[in-house]
Amino acid sequence: MPIESGTVELLQAVLLAGSAVVMLGALPHSGAYRPVCRVLALGFGAALFGEIEDFVSGILGWKFPEAWLVGVMILLALVQALRHRRVTVHFIATLGNHAGAGLIASALLILYVFNRVIGSAAFWQAALGDAFSPGIAKICRGYLELLACYLIFIGALGLSITLARRRDVT
Repeated sequence: MPIESGTVELLQAVLLAGSAVVMLGALPHSGAYRPVCRVLALGFGAALFGEIEDFVSGILGWKFPEAWLVGVMILLALVQALRHRRVTVHFIATLGNHAGAGLIASALLILYVFNRVIGSAAFWQAALGDAFSPGIAKICRGYLELLACYLIFIGALGLSITLARRRDVT
């Protein structure tokens, strides 16, 4: 079934790319929170590279060094966060004050908890019995990932507005 490597996969990649672009767009307006915007943009970029690997390798047939790119981007994000510890810690301490953080946290719960249950073939086999088809689990997994990417995009919009409006750390 081409659903995970087709349109849904491409939409997921577009939403993650949009999230990274939104954070990069917030950079000039974020003042002291520029490092936080860079860290978030690198994190969203790493997620993008992880997402487009199936598309590039499966559809286009090119070898894509996704693990290396994701690793480098995460390393750059960690270096950026450690170089600007004070701003990063202050941002994390006040992260719960904005709905954008809750949307991103919801997306992570969908990806790493809910998707494991609803996206499993065993769940659908038990729920549907004889009407079970192996493609159902794949379809649910793909659309739950799309929902998570949408929540990440909306959360990135909210966080970028918050970062651009926050006063500088004293």
